[in-house]
Amino acid sequence: MRRVLLVILSLALVSAVLVALVGCGAEIKAENEKLKAENATLKSDNDKMQMEVQKLKGEIQKAAEKDATISTLSAENEALKKQVEDLKAQITKKKKR
Repeated sequence: MRRVLLVILSLALVSAVLVALVGCGAEIKAENEKLKAENATLKSDNDKMQMEVQKLKGEIQKAAEKDATISTLSAENEALKKQVEDLKAQITKKKKR
């Protein structure tokens, strides 16, 4: 009798563990699918952001080139202004003679 009771309790315990594992398996599978979908979304967002970064890098480079051109033109403009002033000074000297 004691042995039969032990076997019944053991079977009940094993059954309870199996039911818990099977029930959790469905939840784990559903969560796994949810995480896979989220991962795919994040990868897609990451790809979009990488393309946006490349676009912004290109825009920054163009802006830097424009700034460099503006700086060069400003320096040339200042040099030309100085030349004009020098020429005006030379003309003024010649008129005074």
